[in-house]
Amino acid sequence: MTRSLLAAGFLLIALPAIAQPAPPPPSEPPCLRQRNIYDFKTVPGNRSLIVTDLARKRYRLNFIGVCYNLQHHLTLGFRTRGVGTLSCVERGDSVLQNDLVGPQQCIVQSVEYQTVALDKADLAAAAALKAKNK
Repeated sequence: MTRSLLAAGFLLIALPAIAQPAPPPPSEPPCLRQRNIYDFKTVPGNRSLIVTDLARKRYRLNFIGVCYNLQHHLTLGFRTRGVGTLSCVERGDSVLQNDLVGPQQCIVQSVEYQTVALDKADLAAAAALKAKNK
């Protein structure tokens, strides 16, 4: 009896946190600093990359073309045109990866915040790709 009351109480406490809508993206333009990069995740289709910074803001780097084999790399490099590691990653910068054949670079077309709508679109694309490969 007490366990069920405890579980019900926990659900009532946790429910408002679960039901809250996702916060809107910041109003300032996206500025992913090279020195603040924490993690990255590939997007189905290899035309974008989701990068998380140390403040846990998520950015989407869209490439000019398909950037092959991103999903097979544990580390990536970023080349910016700015001076130092405090410059923002922006259009025309590169994401670098080392392959056995040689270095490969992917040119950044745009940088934007990763939103919930983009997350849903990525999940749908992953599901479609999985269904296609079956």
